[in-house]
Amino acid sequence: MMPIEDQSQIGSCTANCLAGAYEYVTKKGNDQDIAVSHLFIYYNGRAKENPSAITDSGCTMTNSIETLEEFGVCLKSIWPYDISQMNTKPNGEAYQDAKGHKIIDALQVDIDLTEMKSCLAQGFPFAFGLKLFPSFDKAGKTGVVPMPNSTDESRQSDSSHALLAVGYSDRSQSFIVRNSWGEDWGDKGYCYIPYNYVANSDYCFDVWTVRQLETDDFGQDHWDNDDSVNYQQVNNNDDDNDNDNNHDIQNIDEEDDGTAK
Repeated sequence: MMPIEDQSQIGSCTANCLAGAYEYVTKKGNDQDIAVSHLFIYYNGRAKENPSAITDSGCTMTNSIETLEEFGVCLKSIWPYDISQMNTKPNGEAYQDAKGHKIIDALQVDIDLTEMKSCLAQGFPFAFGLKLFPSFDKAGKTGVVPMPNSTDESRQSDSSHALLAVGYSDRSQSFIVRNSWGEDWGDKGYCYIPYNYVANSDYCFDVWTVRQLETDDFGQDHWDNDDSVNYQQVNNNDDDNDNDNNHDIQNIDEEDDGTAK
């Protein structure tokens, strides 16, 4: 996959994980590494909901998927990730380029362990919203995300986040997940989240996978089936649990229809 992105202090987590999914499917289909514009997705995802009031308020997974189908996404070189432009409508060149980069097949995935693993085994990452707890900060050093306790209280603010699952390990009973807080966070930008955390509708919501782009038809990928590492046994010092001061945990509140925002 392309290098880990750093969303910085804006709420573009949904756009970041969907851009990662798009880039992966492109690589899978034609063996090309292309970087698409996260900021283009972020703007249009918000404009889909309220075009007259664009603010840094996060965007829903559903709206972002719909804009990828309608407008596509331009290359990052055309509309770079400049957070000072986060509320600015992309230029005409960006929209023209995006016409050649649309998706035509995106599926909502059930919050079910078997279905989630099957999606990954077929070679398709899935984006998802996840309710966060203070214990999530412990992953900042090691990448190991602990299972929340039933008595844990969620964050009082910015309590949800969008991420991209890219693999799984039965040995460690965890999904391998790509974050958007830079390569200095977690395990070079990745983390390991317990099956019971992700495949739980009390915590997880709005799960989507991108399966096909407009100009390509993709077959099954060949994944590395080695499962010899137990990621959950990585040394995790509770005292070294804050490496997120420079990143915004965007609140992607679950709406009535179950979408991530």
